[in-house]
Amino acid sequence: MIDGENRKTAKLLSLIGLARKAGKLTIGTETVCDGVRSGSIKLVIASEKSSDNTKKRISNCTAYYGVRIEYTGATPDELGTAIGKGATACVGIGDENFIKLIAGNL
Repeated sequence: MIDGENRKTAKLLSLIGLARKAGKLTIGTETVCDGVRSGSIKLVIASEKSSDNTKKRISNCTAYYGVRIEYTGATPDELGTAIGKGATACVGIGDENFIKLIAGNL
């Protein structure tokens, strides 16, 4: 049986996959940081289980530019699988409708 936290993570990964299919998702640390700098990303979802260096880089970038960051319990492998890629430390979302949908499930 799936407990509450795993169900929440599964729902979040499903919504992230939906955003990917809609073409509203930015994938990968470098690309997400570039999007944050340009102002096109308003929400970053990052894996808690990424390396410390990666988490620090993402959090420094989002803090400097005032972008919301949320950490998920999903591993980088699970996050990557949800979007049809390999291991992914973080994803960025700029579309307001997807941000509302995903933020409601965090």
